[in-house]
Amino acid sequence: MPLEVENVVASIDLHGKIDVERVASELDPVHYDPSVFPGAIYKMGSFGVTFLIFYSGKLVCTGAKSVETIKRATEELKQTLESMGMKFRGKPEIRVQNIVAAGDAGFRTLDLDTVALTLPNVEYEPEIFPGVVYRVKNSRITILIFNSGKIVVSGAKTEEDIQRAVNELISEFKKYGLVGGE
Repeated sequence: MPLEVENVVASIDLHGKIDVERVASELDPVHYDPSVFPGAIYKMGSFGVTFLIFYSGKLVCTGAKSVETIKRATEELKQTLESMGMKFRGKPEIRVQNIVAAGDAGFRTLDLDTVALTLPNVEYEPEIFPGVVYRVKNSRITILIFNSGKIVVSGAKTEEDIQRAVNELISEFKKYGLVGGE
């Protein structure tokens, strides 16, 4: 089942200090108001990502569709900061914190009341949220299941984690007779 990565969030350490005030004055578009938030918010349009930039040399990158995009955007930002006189030791350390993927699970139309009453590890409060929240055993991954058969997977660190979680969900659906076993 093809799921499309919608967002990758990563924390990054450039291993050196960043002059956030200078970043805010020389890069565009940057939003920086230290009375509200201690970091600069830099929207890097060329990669479609947003960086949170901190004095410590740490960054958070969000909005990427792949880890490779984060690597390329980080390298470009590092080069830009170095051209502004900032110095960093070694390669950036990038840690994926969360990957969100979405797609059609191929379940067709689902009766979410039945799904919620049948599957273990679920929450369903339709007055609050229109989907079933399925928590994958022994992981931090959550799968949102909608009556259209579409799903959203979050909490994964790799695309392989996403596939394993979806395979487990499909197995549970088959085990409990919620879909036909192929």
